[in-house]
Amino acid sequence: MSDYATKVHRDLGGDSLTIDPGGTVNFSGVAFTVNAAGKLVITGLPTADPHVVGQLYSNGGALTVSAG
Repeated sequence: MSDYATKVHRDLGGDSLTIDPGGTVNFSGVAFTVNAAGKLVITGLPTADPHVVGQLYSNGGALTVSAG
């Protein structure tokens, strides 16, 4: 029997994903990881304002939402 445990799964009957500690979901080069302590870590965000309303970016290390 395998010791493998799924760390990312779709909730039964839902349209959302659950990420358990140690799991990662990647979207176009941006990784959303839940670390062992259960904290969300986001890597791969652009570092300049993308000028797209609502898009996230890292502004000197601060998570920022673009106003467009």
